[in-house]
Amino acid sequence: MKRFDWTRLFTRPYKVYTQAGFWIVVYFLYILLKEYPSRMTGATLACLVLQETLELMVPCYTQNLLVLPFFKRRAWYVGAAAYFGQLVLLITILPYILNAVGWVFGGLFHITDLVDWRQEHIAFSVVAFTVVATFVRIGSDRLVLDRERRENELRHLKAQLNPHFLFNTLNNLYGLSVAESKRLPGLMLQLSDLLRYSLYETGQAYVALEKEAEYIRNYVELERIRLSEATDIWLETEGDFTDAFVAPLLLIVLVENGFKHFSASPGQRAFVHIRLSLAGEWLRLHAANSVDDAAAAPIRASGGLGLRNLRQRLDLIYEDQYSLTTRRLPDRFEADLQIKLT
Repeated sequence: MKRFDWTRLFTRPYKVYTQAGFWIVVYFLYILLKEYPSRMTGATLACLVLQETLELMVPCYTQNLLVLPFFKRRAWYVGAAAYFGQLVLLITILPYILNAVGWVFGGLFHITDLVDWRQEHIAFSVVAFTVVATFVRIGSDRLVLDRERRENELRHLKAQLNPHFLFNTLNNLYGLSVAESKRLPGLMLQLSDLLRYSLYETGQAYVALEKEAEYIRNYVELERIRLSEATDIWLETEGDFTDAFVAPLLLIVLVENGFKHFSASPGQRAFVHIRLSLAGEWLRLHAANSVDDAAAAPIRASGGLGLRNLRQRLDLIYEDQYSLTTRRLPDRFEADLQIKLT
């Protein structure tokens, strides 16, 4: 299931619907939770509840639209003056605005039992909701800014990843041209499909897990052809990938890493083994490749560009919902990635 980015509720165009929904909920909460005199029914009750909702709504919007921008520009004195001026105007004028709403309802629905808001004490609600509106606006703005920062970082990391993938693909193309020259045209088409997916179908925050798994299968098949029978290659998948979604181009990094760094000691058959499984909400990719302990250069646990990029993207997308471990054994290098898909 795709993870819902609820911070989008505070950005356009969704924030219009979010705010409308919020005030509708407030309106009905008044009706459900507040006790009114028995004579207050029908249009009379609807009018009073609308006036009470506007008593909260108007201070919120005057604060956020007219006063708060001064504080955002660090015009502290102007902002303070605007705030206190707003309080005076609202306490003075708002009762007349609410009475005007009542007169409109009275004219339309022939209501005579109307509240005279000039006799009501609204100073506390005006002060309280201008303060509450300020904190809510500051909090939502910070959430949106944090999401935009993360999206910018992800775009930067993807911009690094695509050339990295292209470089590896060109290396594969060269190897295939030497080993399987007769099959090169068809293999180039397969490579073209891989590139098309990585460049054009991964623009969304999440893609279907089944598509990502198919992408890995195609990549492994190309490597199997390039390496022929010289390397023991197998890919195993387990679980139902239907309706599961994952951030794109995360899993392929560990698969590429296995094929890039595998080697074997004399007399040992080289291998790359990959297992992709989904159990409940947990997606797991285990990749292992053989290494020649005597000849191969040490593989750092942090990895090169691909693994560093992978860790950064995981931190941004699946913070506290993943684990990535790597370990070097005498005859193999293993990487294990587990992601909670929620």
